[in-house]
Amino acid sequence: MSSKVVLVTGGTGFMGGHILHQLLAGGQRVRAIVRSGKGDQLKEAYAQYGDKFDTAVVDDFVNGDFTHTFQDVDAVIHAAAPMPTSIKSAEDALKTAIDGTLNIFKQAEKAGIRNFAYTSSVAALNMEGPAPITDQSWNPITKEYALQSDDPFVIYVAEKALAEKAVWEFVEEHPHIEMLTVNPPFFFGPFAPSYRNDNANQASLSTNGFIYLLLTPNGTAPPAPYAVDVRDVAKALILGLKAPPTSQVGRKRIILSSEWFSGKDAVELIASARPELKDRLAKAAFDAPPAPKSTLDVSRAKDVLGLELRDWKETILATVDDLIKLEGTWKEKGISV
Repeated sequence: MSSKVVLVTGGTGFMGGHILHQLLAGGQRVRAIVRSGKGDQLKEAYAQYGDKFDTAVVDDFVNGDFTHTFQDVDAVIHAAAPMPTSIKSAEDALKTAIDGTLNIFKQAEKAGIRNFAYTSSVAALNMEGPAPITDQSWNPITKEYALQSDDPFVIYVAEKALAEKAVWEFVEEHPHIEMLTVNPPFFFGPFAPSYRNDNANQASLSTNGFIYLLLTPNGTAPPAPYAVDVRDVAKALILGLKAPPTSQVGRKRIILSSEWFSGKDAVELIASARPELKDRLAKAAFDAPPAPKSTLDVSRAKDVLGLELRDWKETILATVDDLIKLEGTWKEKGISV
């Protein structure tokens, strides 16, 4: 790995924790951008890596100054992104997503950094377009449409699609840089070593909360049939920093998804592989409709990055096992769940 530093945003998040873990485990020096008061947990979690890991505080992505974060940095992985449930207004969400993303990339480019990776979403694709849906697909949603909506999901889709479009416009204006974007759907999987949830805060489960609902008799099936392992998303971003140049492989926009599955598929898998959990599985999920055949072309994950994506069954079972383990720590503390 490089003796230089990889700068990571979103390191306190579900996916960001895996990015930090994989980089550090691979011998890479890493600096995580955190908000004020958020760095101590990360420093404690990764104390074993000594001076290979440090943090830098930036509280405002839109207007903040990143100058102090760039010392010895030669690559940036931008993984910070608000969840749909945190959206306050369309205007604020779009400003944060677009201007915040461009702010860090613009400042990094001025500092001489040329290597970037960015987390987008399948929301930036036209999921209703003809199959197969490739890296050439774009969600046609407009800023004007989003600004007229009070639906958090519509606003989230707009911020992901429009922010990624802005990123590629930035790349076109700066062809000397190398950019990789990944477009994952929901991501599930085990939690990174830095994850803490001592108070049974189910909102802090991130997208794994959908799997936790499958472990609840009155729960529901995940809202979409597509998902990917969070460890694969993190790995794709890291591999992107070492991927062949755009001049050889074209625009590095990588769709990530395992085979599609239904809620029925998921609970039947859990019931078979973890029979001790059968009586607590979501009853409604057993009646979920079958999953359609995947329309996403994920071939560039292997062609560009050499990445083989995990099977959805492995991901679901690893997620369930981690959730049950976490639930056990809550019960040890006397917290009812």
